[in-house]
Amino acid sequence: MVPQIDTHTLTEAHQGVHLVVLHHGLWGNKGHVKFIAQQFKKRFGNRILVYRAESNESSLTYDGIDICGQRAVEEISKVIHVIEEGGDISELRGQKKNKSKDSKKNTRSPNSSANSTPDQSNISCRNNSHEDISVTSTSNNTPKKVTQFSYIGYSLGGLIGRFVVGLMDMEKFFDPVDEGGRGIEPFYFVTMATPHLGIRQPPKSTWSKMYNYVSSRMLSRSGEQMHMIDDYVDKKPLLLVMTEPDSIFIKALQRFKRRAVYCNIRNDRSVPFWTASFSDADPFHELEAMEIQYHSGYSSVIESFEHYDTETLTRLKNEREESLKSLSFAKRTSKRISSMPWKKYAFFGILGPFLIPLWIIFASTTISYQGISSRKRTKHMVAASKVLQRIRHLSSTTKLDRYRDDDDNEDNNNSEENRSTDKDTKEQDVVVTVVNDSSASPSSSSTTLSDGEETTTVVSYSFPDLKSIRPLPLLPVQIEASRNLNKLEWKKNIIHIEALNAHASIVVREKRFMHDGGVAAVQHAVDMFKEDGEDE
Repeated sequence: MVPQIDTHTLTEAHQGVHLVVLHHGLWGNKGHVKFIAQQFKKRFGNRILVYRAESNESSLTYDGIDICGQRAVEEISKVIHVIEEGGDISELRGQKKNKSKDSKKNTRSPNSSANSTPDQSNISCRNNSHEDISVTSTSNNTPKKVTQFSYIGYSLGGLIGRFVVGLMDMEKFFDPVDEGGRGIEPFYFVTMATPHLGIRQPPKSTWSKMYNYVSSRMLSRSGEQMHMIDDYVDKKPLLLVMTEPDSIFIKALQRFKRRAVYCNIRNDRSVPFWTASFSDADPFHELEAMEIQYHSGYSSVIESFEHYDTETLTRLKNEREESLKSLSFAKRTSKRISSMPWKKYAFFGILGPFLIPLWIIFASTTISYQGISSRKRTKHMVAASKVLQRIRHLSSTTKLDRYRDDDDNEDNNNSEENRSTDKDTKEQDVVVTVVNDSSASPSSSSTTLSDGEETTTVVSYSFPDLKSIRPLPLLPVQIEASRNLNKLEWKKNIIHIEALNAHASIVVREKRFMHDGGVAAVQHAVDMFKEDGEDE
């Protein structure tokens, strides 16, 4: 079971703490969300406590969203316990399954901060008090209590977060104390470049098909879950189960005052726009055919956009051509050359033929080894965990038949029912079905099929006003998950970062990914938090 916190029964005033948990992505570590923590420190000083989770670092992220979620909740529970006991959170540093580190901790002197008393006035975030936020009470004798909780998940960390809050809700973190709960109020739930609809790419190229096949198998349980080919319960994948309207995961998300997502429209090869925003289409495929308005205070945040009509596009194209014709041949050539992103690709063009093959060999070998290790490590974890078994029983409220998007297409039904054994064999033949209203039931859906010579035009249900946008060839379970998630109220923040790796830049994962657009995205996310917990 998740460790229970001995909450204070206070007859005196206590200092309320707003705890914000940051979680990294696949292969990640707490350093990847360091920049976000630094921005919280600059914005709020000591008024908010930010904790960077570390229980799922590196190859542990292969183990599956559910197992990672359980680890994270255990870690959060320990953090809350330490805060409310007046201890030092830095003592939680490195508490992973590492015997050498554990043995070192056990040899600490009795005078170490592990034996700190509740009078301790400064609670620092692990060993990074200069980057993270510390909570300092005005009185040494003032007890502290976590009264508010927020979560910011980056990439896979956002999916882990959706499982985390469901598990926290099941363990009564958010229930009132007089009802046997812990009395913590959920405030913000934020994801940044998170693949809410998984990472299976529409099979429009050989590369996409290879990517789907390899990544779904090499990344152990997390790969299967993010490709939605796992059988979590009742032959349904976990990512679909986590979106069912009556599931404990959706009920937990509903408790939060605000829900927000940040999604890149360009240069994110890990998490494209459609899955980060749980949409059935990508309206940003051709930016040249759009008019985009950016936020005046945050350079990469898109406030509004619209597609030009055919007449306007033709006019703009003609104007560009006339402008080029007016220039001399030398100037036209110079302009075209200068517009090419030489700086971005020069390194890869020169050293790529030598370095890329070596990198592929190294990466594939490492990932394969870590994936095999993860499968061995997690073989009996779920079955042995009463917590995971309990939430698994509570999570599913509907039978799989509800998610049949095309009752007349028996082959499609069979391909989804046999998803766990036939995986990618029939993925390429899945019929894409969309609805005009995201809240509509499957029976009211309209289908696009190619029947002989007759073809019906389909408009994206995510962007019904953009008639020229066609839905992507997603799996029926991805489309259903999209509809379910869109039934909740979300603030969707659309980000345009002109960087080679926007996926890393959106959280400024490392110094080498420092980009004005990424900094603006992080600042926008942090600025949503005000002293009273309400957004701007």
